Amino acid sequence: MSGFDRAPPPVTKAADPEVQKPAAASGAPSDRSTDFAAVEGHEEYSGGTLMVVAYAAIWVILMAWIFLLWRRSSAIGARLAGLEAAIDRAAAGKDGSDTRAKT
Repeated sequence: MSGFDRAPPPVTKAADPEVQKPAAASGAPSDRSTDFAAVEGHEEYSGGTLMVVAYAAIWVILMAWIFLLWRRSSAIGARLAGLEAAIDRAAAGKDGSDTRAKT
């Protein structure tokens, strides 16, 4: 017998008709609670601690991002220097081959 073969449990009605009404069904706004109710217990972390941790996380992420940008910039600079050197060598080789061909 699988779990799908069982019949659902019977639905019972509450004895008090007010229990079945949803909270939003009450007509007057004064019937609804507008007071602040503090939660009993303690917080695991204070708001100040959470703020400091959040700022520290943002700074760590920002510094890591700046470090990665600096590394990429250095790699692009090295590649650009290599390309400039290759262009200079090609230009020097081209000038040298032209003078040999003319003589």
